Amino acid sequence: MKIDKRIISLFFIVMIFVLSGCNGGDSQSVKQGSGSRDNTPIVLEPKASGENIIGNEKIIFDISNTDDGYIMAKYEGDNAKVKVRIQNPGQNEPYTYDVSEGYNVFPLTGGDGQYTVSAYENISDNKYSQLYTKTIQVNIDDELSPYLYPNQFVNFDSSTKAIDKGSEIVKNADNDLDAVKYVYDYVINNISYDGDKADLIKKGKLSGYLPKVDETLEEKKGICFDYSAVMATMLRTQNIPTRMMIGYVSLPSGSLYHAWISVYIEDIGWVDDLIEFDGKNWSMMDPTLISDGKNSSEIRDFTSNKDNYLIKYLY
Repeated sequence: MKIDKRIISLFFIVMIFVLSGCNGGDSQSVKQGSGSRDNTPIVLEPKASGENIIGNEKIIFDISNTDDGYIMAKYEGDNAKVKVRIQNPGQNEPYTYDVSEGYNVFPLTGGDGQYTVSAYENISDNKYSQLYTKTIQVNIDDELSPYLYPNQFVNFDSSTKAIDKGSEIVKNADNDLDAVKYVYDYVINNISYDGDKADLIKKGKLSGYLPKVDETLEEKKGICFDYSAVMATMLRTQNIPTRMMIGYVSLPSGSLYHAWISVYIEDIGWVDDLIEFDGKNWSMMDPTLISDGKNSSEIRDFTSNKDNYLIKYLY
């Protein structure tokens, strides 16, 4: 994607090995704008209206709002471990989710087409029995909708404190790109990498871990998943479509599972790679450069190579 010789590094890599050096304290590096952009939060809240329901006596799938890019599921049985699997159209590997209490929100990130939704109950150890499955036709009114609503991974509602914090952070922004820059700088300068949590997850002691954005902001620490969820929450509620991207980064020491985000800017499109901007106030943005303060030449080469990254899921 060519964009009039503009250089903006908006490749938000939030990797385990690059964020360990984040320091505290509010960022002072962003030039203050006039604040001409409206920073009023817009919070889209999913609804289980009951107008279109499938399932059985144990699992309910509310598919009333597939045109907005999401479905909701509620388990009413007594099994402690239940999973939902969503097969996107044209994709080989399904999305698998743990089901928690109440209605769970799952995004439909495969565009229009046929989705297969299934539910499974645990029978022993890591073995599950299929509880329900059905294929549905989905036609999404706006392809950006899934990236504005909350879901199980980017979880927020009108009471989420991170929303007001995001509004405060972008109050001096003149446009959406400014807003993204403000949020990006704030998060990487005010959240430190949580090595203890990473170790617990690596050892399998935090199975099914999901980010809690307010908790991350309060504790000022987290892992790549948390960084991405906080940024996505703040930007989505500023009406900036934001994808959480989950996949692998290939390092000399091996592949690491990690999370990062990309954003949609009107008149530009999805910004998820290194692109160029010759503005006076912008330079290459990279979490490693900002958080670790290292020489960026090697990191720039690394992050500009798409072959180093494998996207597995979009949320």
